[in-house]
Amino acid sequence: MEEEMQQMRDLIAQLKADNERLRQERPAPNPGPAPTPGPAPMPPAVTERLVVIPRDRKCPMFNGKTGIDVTEWREEVQACMRARHLSSVDQAFFIFDHLEGEAKEEIKYRSSAERVDPVKILDILRELYGCSQSYVTLQQAFFSRQQQEGETLQEFSLALLALMEQVKQRAPSGVPNADVLLRDQFVEHVLDSALRRELKQLIRRQPLATLLDVRREAIRWEQEGFPGGARARSFSLPAAYGIQYGVLGHPRSASPVPPPSGELGELKELLKQQQEQLNQLTQTVASLQNPPLLSRPPHPGPLKCRRCQQPGHFARECDGERVPYRPRASSTSGPPSNLLRASHSSHQSGN
Repeated sequence: MEEEMQQMRDLIAQLKADNERLRQERPAPNPGPAPTPGPAPMPPAVTERLVVIPRDRKCPMFNGKTGIDVTEWREEVQACMRARHLSSVDQAFFIFDHLEGEAKEEIKYRSSAERVDPVKILDILRELYGCSQSYVTLQQAFFSRQQQEGETLQEFSLALLALMEQVKQRAPSGVPNADVLLRDQFVEHVLDSALRRELKQLIRRQPLATLLDVRREAIRWEQEGFPGGARARSFSLPAAYGIQYGVLGHPRSASPVPPPSGELGELKELLKQQQEQLNQLTQTVASLQNPPLLSRPPHPGPLKCRRCQQPGHFARECDGERVPYRPRASSTSGPPSNLLRASHSSHQSGN
């Protein structure tokens, strides 16, 4: 508000100075002989100036469920009320007009003493829709926050700042060393180990460096010495890939399609190779556990039950009475004694 008032004062002073300058530049009347009749002189050119008056600050709506956070909304409401120079009762009505949904119903059914007091209204909203976590829980969330895979340094630092802001709001006596905690948490939990070592050396050289200073150097370190102005994020692979390479003795043949660049592409390629090896191992184990079955020769003649000796079904499907198997006598063969007797008689007749 003070800045806007100062801008208005500067603008008024500038307009006064321009008006005074135009008055001094206007030519004085010349008391000479009467001018001869002729064409009327042209009027002096007038310079147009545009004066921009800033509009009122727009206040967002608050419903308690979605949209802006109650802390940010409270700051916006207070800034809008300061710009409008509202009285205490008007401030209460202004706050109520910018509520909707559940939050508006909550204030609507409060007592009249609370509805006309803007401070009480804001306190009620902060109590209902503010952070419900305890101071210890918020501290634990801050100190356990690490840079995630694929998260930039700026995103990581902003997440730490948001968590520290919540800790400050819930702290009973504030956080006196918040800047140091932010800087150290950022340095200790960046994902790149080489960058972490460089930042620790920077802190030893500059003990008074803040989080923004450290982040600036970290981003500069990532961009230096690499084409395109970006350093690929280093990451560690599981030890299984090293063992796998040692067992095979050579890397797998690459596909004709060029592998995608970047960390995500390398990870996809490794997963694809591992899946191919698992498929080969599965096929090998399946072939060892399930040997091929020997094909049986086709059954000669008609189908016949071994239980009841009747044609047309198997013995496992038969419910009839068991009949002993009686082989049929062959017409070309007989008992050995008959064969010997027949051969002996034929021999005698020949003699």
